[in-house]
Amino acid sequence: MGGFPFIVWGMGVRIIWVYHITWLVNSACHVWGEKAWKTGDLSRNNWWVALLAFGEGWQNNHHAFEYSARHGLDWWQLDMTWYVLRSLQAIGLATDVKVPTEVQKQRMAL
Repeated sequence: MGGFPFIVWGMGVRIIWVYHITWLVNSACHVWGEKAWKTGDLSRNNWWVALLAFGEGWQNNHHAFEYSARHGLDWWQLDMTWYVLRSLQAIGLATDVKVPTEVQKQRMAL
């Protein structure tokens, strides 16, 4: 259908890109960035990784609230995955979506 360019770009380059972004989240976000929560680990929120990884760069948020569907907890923290989940929730395809309460945030704050 797409020929050789599809194999190269649609499969090879795309998979390499996704794997590298995933590994970047797990390495860069544990070295560079800001800590907003007491997590007892080296996780950090990194805005530029969050842009590349559709919101997964908010690692300190993720480690503090592992159950949360939303990683970009502040209004300015772009989290494209959260917007997709909210859309699915709005049309009834996602249920029981969890986010941290204000009490939970106050308990974990630095």
